Amino acid sequence: MYSLVKEMNETRSETIAIDFFGTKITFGQLFKRVDRFADACRRSGVKEGDCVGIISINMPVVQECLLALSKLGAVSKWIDVRVKESDLIEKINESNCKIVIAFDGVAKNIITVLSEICPEKIVIVSPKDYLKPIVKGALLFKEGKSGGDKNKIRYDNRIIRYKDFINSGNERTKTEPVKFIKERPSLIIQSSGSTGRSKSILHTEYNLNSEMLKESFSDLPFADGKRMHISVPPFIIYGLCNSVYAALVFSMTAVMTPYVREEAIFDDLGKFDFACGAPFHFRYIYNRIVTLKCEIEMLNEKGCDSERKMKEKELSRIMRGLYSVSAFICGGDKIAPQELLNMEHMFNTPIINGYGNNEMCGAAILSPLYAMKPDSTGVPLKGVEVHSFDTESGDQLPIDVIGEICMRSDSMFVEYINNPTETRRIKQKHTDGKEWIHTGDLGYIDSDGFVFIKGRTKRLIKMDGFKIAPETIETVVLEMEEIKDCVVVGVPDEKHVEVPMLFCEKQEGSNLTNESIVEIVMKRCHEVLPEYEIPKYVEVIDVIPHKNGKHDFTSLSIRGKEYVQSLS
Repeated sequence: MYSLVKEMNETRSETIAIDFFGTKITFGQLFKRVDRFADACRRSGVKEGDCVGIISINMPVVQECLLALSKLGAVSKWIDVRVKESDLIEKINESNCKIVIAFDGVAKNIITVLSEICPEKIVIVSPKDYLKPIVKGALLFKEGKSGGDKNKIRYDNRIIRYKDFINSGNERTKTEPVKFIKERPSLIIQSSGSTGRSKSILHTEYNLNSEMLKESFSDLPFADGKRMHISVPPFIIYGLCNSVYAALVFSMTAVMTPYVREEAIFDDLGKFDFACGAPFHFRYIYNRIVTLKCEIEMLNEKGCDSERKMKEKELSRIMRGLYSVSAFICGGDKIAPQELLNMEHMFNTPIINGYGNNEMCGAAILSPLYAMKPDSTGVPLKGVEVHSFDTESGDQLPIDVIGEICMRSDSMFVEYINNPTETRRIKQKHTDGKEWIHTGDLGYIDSDGFVFIKGRTKRLIKMDGFKIAPETIETVVLEMEEIKDCVVVGVPDEKHVEVPMLFCEKQEGSNLTNESIVEIVMKRCHEVLPEYEIPKYVEVIDVIPHKNGKHDFTSLSIRGKEYVQSLS
């Protein structure tokens, strides 16, 4: 990866590689920092095959880590910043991380478990490390007035500032990149997985470079000098590979924002040519325009000219920003056909739908730029095979017949770390002698090669592009002595598309009221679960329904939808 990006940008040392809140870093400057960071890691004992943990939001350290560790032949392990302390210990220790590079927002959690984790150094990096002095000064002043400096990190031999760590290296050190080995482990991505247990997915550098080659054969309008907006976090393969790494390989400027929020792309309209995001990013833009148009119409009827002109000015600003966008790239979930058409018509901008997963190194299927079928996720990238298979016999099915969607290519993952059983379940060898990735999604392929997803074989809940496994929540709740049984289902939500709803049955003979049960269950969920996994709704019912000896998920899903509708 290091050598490929350097070769692709050898004549572009003055081209802007990263734009982070007005701080612009050229490819020439980036590689000086990368080489210095690689040397600092080498001096700290990191060598080929060692693992370095990275817990970061989107900021320039992401590119620096990705390329520097590639140069050394080390493994970069990307850990979700939302991880709980107990899982943090497991994720860091299972790969024997030599060093951990941590964004200062999670530093407190890491320091809390410091005695239980193995790294020799914890390197703390802050977004402020990359800000211009005037911006940084204003932020520090604001933090000082609000008491933001009360929990300052105490640095010692094991905990070090990133700027001090990188300054211990020298970009002039003649450290040659390690020899390329196709099978060498290079990158580990964290995933919740279909079982609800967090899994560590291993890829090689060849996987990522093969993915870039596939994208180069697509009609994605990437070109050197263009600007790609990135708000998808780097601990997701879509963010790290299809966004951050793609921008480097295709010599584009990565316009980075650390905020995973619905207004992130909207706020930066006019500053980029492409934007990689999830459906909720584009719904936010659409809803803002619809709301503004309604407000303008109402103000016009009331004769409120001054206020109407202000709204029209705001709408004009948004439309000018959209006019400068070549395309939106949507991953994480599929946008419904009519909704997609409404958005494209409103924006006058194509939206490229994609489909893939962490196991396939991100995007495997993309909708063509100007030849899409709205109900389809698109066509397989060059070198990706996609077929539907019978869920019982395992036989490959003909066109237009629904089965489980399975995919294969030379960019599919190596294994789940320390989890051979789950590796064999997802990565299966079929009777054709080939290994296939089982997606757990139902769908079919039409005569034109377009792939249509028609439901899930899994019970995963997709909220804002993130996957939530109901079993994760259920396991936490079932540990409570007050609960006899429980089931989590996904229910519709105006803001997040889908959110978890918990149905629980209290223990026989319990004297607690339903209100008390809800209160203690939510308290426990807030203590143990990440914020995005906490159920939005909880209902205590007399008995969890069963069908054929199993939980009746269908009836509970219907009941959940009716419950949500009754609130509106």
